[in-house]
Amino acid sequence: MLITADYFRLSEILNKMVAANQITTNEREELLHKSGLIKQKDGRWKELPTDPRSGNHPAYLTLD
Repeated sequence: MLITADYFRLSEILNKMVAANQITTNEREELLHKSGLIKQKDGRWKELPTDPRSGNHPAYLTLD
């Protein structure tokens, strides 16, 4: 499982790879999904925390 900083770094790296035509946008999305993020209908990515300490109302990491 990645920590929050890792998700932001991964997203930044994948965006640079798309800009450099090293991977496609679809490949980027597939890699983000494989990392444990869920794509929302509005196009943002969300991680559902699995830490039991987060309680009934967990905080969500959201990437645009």
